[in-house]
Amino acid sequence: MHKLNINWQIRIFFAIFMVVLVVFAKSPFNFLILNTFLGYIPIELGFHLTKFSSTKSLLFWIIFIFWILFYPNAPYILTDLFHLSLLNPHIGSTGLLKSDPKMWFYFSMLIISALSCALISFTQLKQLGDKFSMTVLKKIPFASEIFITLMCILSSIGIYMGRFLRIHSFYILLTPTWFFKQIMSMWSTRMLEFTLILTIIQLVIIWIMNIAVKLNQPQNPSA
Repeated sequence: MHKLNINWQIRIFFAIFMVVLVVFAKSPFNFLILNTFLGYIPIELGFHLTKFSSTKSLLFWIIFIFWILFYPNAPYILTDLFHLSLLNPHIGSTGLLKSDPKMWFYFSMLIISALSCALISFTQLKQLGDKFSMTVLKKIPFASEIFITLMCILSSIGIYMGRFLRIHSFYILLTPTWFFKQIMSMWSTRMLEFTLILTIIQLVIIWIMNIAVKLNQPQNPSA
């Protein structure tokens, strides 16, 4: 029996998950349908980027530009976890968690959406960082780490735009003038603090993922 490669396993997972959301995610949690779809777009683009053996192709750079535009949508879903408060999970008289199956269903949908989009996109980010460090950025020390950090900063800015200005990636294509006006007027101390915090969160998660991979490798007994 032919075994599906990892890309198709992920595609099928998201297809099934999207169907579940469309059928079962009701207000106020139906936002998960759009957010998960937007979070999947950079993952699909990442599949195509990582297939290129060289970065010299014009098609690679066209896809890469669209990947940059849509990438923030993946880690953005981590901020959807704030919507867990809508579940009102505690029993007022005792403070204990409720055992309501509906509440735990939406809890699982939020967690699955956030973790799947964020972790897969972070993995692809690392793959692209490694690709650039061996090609166009090979003369730059720590090129992969620099690329990953810059993308985390850019995605944090994108998350701010989406969360507080309600700007989606599509707007740069539909209303570019208005889009750039919003960018020019959004800078403030709080915006920079938010960007710093979200950048640190992303970098810490990526570091933990790298540590997890290393822990899964054979260890030197003398270490």
